[in-house]
Amino acid sequence: MGIFFQCGRTKIKRQRHAPTSKGVPKLTLACWNIRTMLDSADSGRPEHCSALIAHELARLNIDIAALSEVRLHEEGSLREHGAGYTLFWSGKPRTEKHLSGVGFMIKNSILPKLENLLTGHSDRIISLRLPLHNNQHVVIFSIYAPTLQTDPAEKNKFYADLHLLTQKVPADDKIIILGDFNARVGKNFDAWKGILGKHGFGNCNDNGRLLLEFCAEQQLTITNTIFQQKDSLKTTWMHPRSKHWHLIDYVLVRRRDVRNVHHTSVMPSTECQTDHRLVRCKLNFNLKFKPKRGSISRRRLQVNSLQSATVRDRFQANLQTRLENHSTDSTDSSPETIWHHIKNSILQSSEESLGFSLKKNKDWFDENNREIQDLLRKKRTVHQAHLALPSCHARKPAFRLACSKLQQKLRDIQNKWWTDLAEKTQLCADTGDHKGFYEALKTAYGPTYQYQPCSPRLSNSVHHTTTSKV
Repeated sequence: MGIFFQCGRTKIKRQRHAPTSKGVPKLTLACWNIRTMLDSADSGRPEHCSALIAHELARLNIDIAALSEVRLHEEGSLREHGAGYTLFWSGKPRTEKHLSGVGFMIKNSILPKLENLLTGHSDRIISLRLPLHNNQHVVIFSIYAPTLQTDPAEKNKFYADLHLLTQKVPADDKIIILGDFNARVGKNFDAWKGILGKHGFGNCNDNGRLLLEFCAEQQLTITNTIFQQKDSLKTTWMHPRSKHWHLIDYVLVRRRDVRNVHHTSVMPSTECQTDHRLVRCKLNFNLKFKPKRGSISRRRLQVNSLQSATVRDRFQANLQTRLENHSTDSTDSSPETIWHHIKNSILQSSEESLGFSLKKNKDWFDENNREIQDLLRKKRTVHQAHLALPSCHARKPAFRLACSKLQQKLRDIQNKWWTDLAEKTQLCADTGDHKGFYEALKTAYGPTYQYQPCSPRLSNSVHHTTTSKV
């Protein structure tokens, strides 16, 4: 937006000043169909591909990502400590085939701001509620709509459920719906004013009409169509047979909140071996921070370093010096004073001689993070080259080869990590090192993040609490 001055036949445009801090996006959301990324093993533990997704989200600085086709049973959570995200999902019961499934991947720094737990309404809808400044809230839905070939009764049920849930949201709350709608809404701006923008894409189909009617009822706007940009920054999925690109993943907001949407665009650079592109939406929403409670952090001494003769001698000499100095200088010989000095002498000598152990909750992916990041960077370079010239017959095989090499290298790194951990655990068991043995067990099975959904549908189900160990 600018101001025009006319001088003769020439128009000169003077740009306004750069936007102030009030216009800077405060919240970055994304929606992504990850059909080929997450698997559901018989053990109920997702594969390490969730770590790759988390690293891609961290690279794009995504705060909350709505994931479609997660394909995991029931409900649960998985924390990725290295990338700083936690995955929550809602899927079908374990007795049914693990199709569909929805979820959120949320930054760990945002989790303390959640006033309520995430609610899994079905295998196609999950929601969360975040507090904003000025006593406002935003309700975010992650959805996965039925495909075009699905029975019409199932489509109607999905939109009826979504309509009921949005109706229950307080009128003052903001609503954001993200996900794979499997619908093409077209670009008929004149017929759907307020719902579609002037920059839509493609033609409308039956699923698109259902989505447009739902948006008209709920006063929602499809933000993908309101920004002028290249078609490659709009389309999210390529049809496997026709090879035509379509726009089927959307970000919907209430019509009155469109002014808070900074930008909605596809990110072609994201690549995690899924056939959908990630849609990123930047919003001018400022999350409300909870006041921090004053608490003393607990630190652990490196007691294992006493096995070294040098460290042990230094500790004994330090402690002996402190005790002798007190015995010569002190005049108070009461038991309380003596005990207080002995305790302080031991603690101070331990801090100086042993030091504190660094808290780490790492798995095989985190411990080899630098090497894995180098591999991902090489694969991303080949992917960018393929995107720059998709018609080149040599670049696509090179990209597939890079993906194959990355996958094989990840398996080798993972197997080596587990082999070393197993040998360490067995050595601790053979030598009677009980502390090292249980530390190794905690490395293999923990840490965990408890997730207790509050939806009535989930109250009688078994909740999974898993980690990123594979």
